[in-house]
Amino acid sequence: MKHSVLLYLVLSSVLGYSQTSKKINSIKELTDSIEVIVHQRHIPGLMLGITNKDSVLFSGGFGYADVKTKRPVTNTTRFRMGSITKSFIAIAIQQLIEQGKLNLQDKLSKVAPEVPFQNQWESTHPVTIISLLENTTGFDDFKLNKMYTIEQKNYTTKEMMLLQKPSMICRWPPSERYTYCNVNYAILGYIIQKLTGMEYDTYLRQNILIPLQMSHSGFELWSRFPDTDAKEYIYGDDGFTAVPSVTLMIGAAGSLWSTSDDMIRFLQFYIAGGQPILSPESMAIMEQPGSSLAVRAGLKSGYAKGNEYFGTTRGHSGYLGTFRSVYQYNRESNYGFVIASNGNGLADIENLINDYFTKNRQPKEIQVQPLDKKAITPYLGYYQLEDPRYDLMAFTDRLMLVKIGIENDTLYFTIMGQRHELLQCGPLTFTQPGVASPGIVFTVNSAGTKVLILNQHYAEKAPAFTALGYRFVLLIAVVFMFLSVIIGIIALISFLMGKINWQQLQIKILPAVSILFLLWGINSFLEVKSNAYLLYQLTMVSYNSVAIFLGISLFGILAVLNLVLLIKRFRSVNSRVTKYCLLLIALSLMLLFFILLRNGWIGLMTWTL
Repeated sequence: MKHSVLLYLVLSSVLGYSQTSKKINSIKELTDSIEVIVHQRHIPGLMLGITNKDSVLFSGGFGYADVKTKRPVTNTTRFRMGSITKSFIAIAIQQLIEQGKLNLQDKLSKVAPEVPFQNQWESTHPVTIISLLENTTGFDDFKLNKMYTIEQKNYTTKEMMLLQKPSMICRWPPSERYTYCNVNYAILGYIIQKLTGMEYDTYLRQNILIPLQMSHSGFELWSRFPDTDAKEYIYGDDGFTAVPSVTLMIGAAGSLWSTSDDMIRFLQFYIAGGQPILSPESMAIMEQPGSSLAVRAGLKSGYAKGNEYFGTTRGHSGYLGTFRSVYQYNRESNYGFVIASNGNGLADIENLINDYFTKNRQPKEIQVQPLDKKAITPYLGYYQLEDPRYDLMAFTDRLMLVKIGIENDTLYFTIMGQRHELLQCGPLTFTQPGVASPGIVFTVNSAGTKVLILNQHYAEKAPAFTALGYRFVLLIAVVFMFLSVIIGIIALISFLMGKINWQQLQIKILPAVSILFLLWGINSFLEVKSNAYLLYQLTMVSYNSVAIFLGISLFGILAVLNLVLLIKRFRSVNSRVTKYCLLLIALSLMLLFFILLRNGWIGLMTWTL
């Protein structure tokens, strides 16, 4: 499965083009094309709903909710909708604001002082209701053992909020950077419970599901109706394999189960501008971001209040277990749709649907201005991403470097070797060719640091020498670490042939052994990361959690031991080239050891986070 990732991406591009290049003239042709994609991409089952303000254009599905029994997906099959739940939480908060019980600018410390968060900038940059809704608090996202469990256990709204306490530490001033964070919505769920006296799911059912007649939907931590709910699958060489349906530990962030019929009613609520449960004014507020540095610098796109911007549509996506889901709507074009799968992703079907509804529509033209070289010149240079979703992965996120430059009077940014043109459409505000709205802005944060906001990502300007030098040193270190494996293999063969003794073998093979332990630990982590339903294994002592702990910790121990042994036996190495090569390998291992130690990977026991 892992070996076919690149092939899958290539095929995705080819198949996606073959589908979208064929002209589609009717809903029937559209749904027929989607059904073909479902089979081509090995999606076990797909829920699909398409609607306009008043009429249902399609409600049903393709494939199987249960592959073993060949139970088909229908308009009443419940799928796990994941983070789409956040839209419901945001609506509930907006209802409480309409009722005068809450205000977007209210401080969390005032509304719910018992929430155990930490914010060293609270006096000047407090955590507010709007920063929770728009994911600008600066909190770390859930810890690896605080998302799923295999145990079918009920939690109260308050218990689920308190489970996330380890993540409730602001890493930068709130209302500065957007970074997606489930923990924010666990807190909002608790605020709903505190202000209404009802558990969050009870409030949502009574004030959103029932008024919208979403009678088959519910907010449940695991599948309560396994005989009728869609089951979860992964696809491999042996076909579809069922996987466990995990229990969610952050209910307010992702517990919705729904059907195409019910989600169509939800879409019609959005297309209608909020009726019958929200005023149009409240809907407009929900769809407009208002708390981040990007907004203050002039951008109007991005993540609003439980509501994402997709370029020409708004909505939200979801990912839980092997379920993937998204709903999108365009009020101006009078259409909306929902899709959800129980395995193998969504295959860009949303793009196919959007292309169908916008094929005869003239794209909005954005007013482009001449490049203001004088204003942009101070912002030229290198930028490092500084908006990690998970603290644990922050050091890898920061390796992403963006270069801003000018060539032939054209501003561009380069990332991962790819150059992209930028078009100015306002003061220090830019878009890309073919994109209908600005998504890039240059500004300065409260500390006076120059900042680039690039399609919601926050990056700070870094000196070229520091930015390039650090990455160059890391690259050299990686080269020497892989060289150590070759040296270790040669040394082992030489030892078996009697050409070197045990002491010589130790200093030549220890680096390779340490690398193998590191790869073991990283591979176990990547297996869980690429198969999110396996996260439940990190809540307990399991093969993967122990492999992460032992593999990465033993790498660190052996890296230190190797350096100590090499220093002791340095003079005994006869070859000058071998001597300094082993020294560079040892220093490379120590560099990686310190990086992993600083970022919490050495000794990481995920079940204790």
